[in-house]
Amino acid sequence: MTAQQNLASHASNDPELLEEIQFLEHRIQFGPTHSGWVSFVARQGHRPTILVALDRKTLLMETHQLIESRIEGWT
Repeated sequence: MTAQQNLASHASNDPELLEEIQFLEHRIQFGPTHSGWVSFVARQGHRPTILVALDRKTLLMETHQLIESRIEGWT
């Protein structure tokens, strides 16, 4: 867990670095870290899932895939 906290700490400690978007009832906050990109993905009232990737494009693609697979599991 420490490694994830270190990866996320750069973006989460500087709110100006974070971008935010909404996708299929999920709030996505994401931003750069020292070694790549991190996102925090959650539906309202739920704990966030943390994803990391080397670049912004890959991170957003993985984030969208995570949300779509969650929605498929609900149906």
